[in-house]
Amino acid sequence: MIKTLDQALDVIYSHVDYSMTHAKNIDKSVFSLDNIRLLLEKLGNPQKNFAVIHVAGTKGKGSVCAMLSAALQEAGFKTGLYTSPHLIKFNERIIVNGKMIHDQDVIRLTDLIIEAAQTIPHVSTFEIMTAMAFKYFRDQKIDIAVVETGLGGRLDSTNIVDPVLSIITSISYDHTSFLGNTIEKIAGEKAGIIKPNKPVICAYQPYTGAKNIIEKTAALKKSPWIYVPDRFRFINTHDRERNNKMLIWRVEDQKLLEQWCMSQSTENRWHPTEIDVPLSGLHQLQNATVVFAALNKLRFQYRQFNFNKALQGISKAFWPCRFEVLSEKPMLIVDGAHNNDSIDKLCSVLDRFCGTRTVKCIFGASEDKDLPTMIKKLALHVDEFIMTRSTHPRAADPDLLCRLASETGRKNRKTASLEEAYSIYKSEQDPNMCYITAGSLFAAGGIREIYMNENPQTPYFTYNEPLSE
Repeated sequence: MIKTLDQALDVIYSHVDYSMTHAKNIDKSVFSLDNIRLLLEKLGNPQKNFAVIHVAGTKGKGSVCAMLSAALQEAGFKTGLYTSPHLIKFNERIIVNGKMIHDQDVIRLTDLIIEAAQTIPHVSTFEIMTAMAFKYFRDQKIDIAVVETGLGGRLDSTNIVDPVLSIITSISYDHTSFLGNTIEKIAGEKAGIIKPNKPVICAYQPYTGAKNIIEKTAALKKSPWIYVPDRFRFINTHDRERNNKMLIWRVEDQKLLEQWCMSQSTENRWHPTEIDVPLSGLHQLQNATVVFAALNKLRFQYRQFNFNKALQGISKAFWPCRFEVLSEKPMLIVDGAHNNDSIDKLCSVLDRFCGTRTVKCIFGASEDKDLPTMIKKLALHVDEFIMTRSTHPRAADPDLLCRLASETGRKNRKTASLEEAYSIYKSEQDPNMCYITAGSLFAAGGIREIYMNENPQTPYFTYNEPLSE
């Protein structure tokens, strides 16, 4: 009998965790939906007791999930949110109405799921987590769940669901050892979440090949297809470190927009929709537009859906370590950018918000990333690198990171741990200095946790009350 959260996590992580394993050590044949199907059957197929919105993509899917779940909650739905990885506490992965699963429920469900899994060979950590999320959502009697894929889509454990809506965010190169080394192969894996005759919302795709694959898959499965840039337009009206404001309208309303812009009369009642976006960076406006498109689709599927309330709910989303400003003087920003595309987006935000400040980058990343390119991109925008190592098993050696930084001509120094890197920030006396943590969600989350320990008032998730046994 498991009695503590630590014991429960030890049991969960005693199973194979592919997110922590080098791709070269994994037999591709282990990727299958057979285990999760058997496990959920033993638990009574809890995933069939609530509606699901399934979200895949390379970048933006976490932010889309956070904003969408906040919107649905505000609209009156009891909403579950399943995401990965967690930043600080395991409980972050499983959320109902904005609150994390309680430790006691993690313990209870671990006991239950491990017992159910005894006759299923080679059950993975992520399969246990996914089963836990779906069982908890059923226990909580939620109305709808927003479910983020863990890796890829087609063979991801979450793909056992039959969603009311599928969403695919921006696709770029990442996890190529698992998903393929071309954008078309990666897109094919992501598009694997599309189900026959179920609508698909597709975000702007920077690669035409990805868009073509998703569109073709939707057509083959006779799934209604919405490519967001073809249907919606937006402009930024407020760009700050902590939030954005935007105006959004349908493409078919372009003429009405022009009339609205020219009109001085209050008789012109049409106006574009204004949305408060609680996350920084222009790329978050694209993510918010995807959420708007999804909500616009859902309001025709649910009679009780309060569309205006849902839009207001977007502003209440909480999603840490996405260009999150923790401190002002000296400025400390944590960002989970961990591939070339997200580093590009981070750099564009840095230029606007750091201005003439001296920028120092606390950088830690996984060794299977395109480290030379990521560091070269950042070197154009930062003055010094503080190289470090997160606790992730695939974390790159700081000596290697320093060598790559030296090749760019930027000053750099090595630290043995996130704590040592954070101590450099703590010793800073210059209020015009800006520190940014990047390269990995694990590095960003680690720095955030250290900061939270010193500053308990820092915003964070709260807990649901434990369910009865």
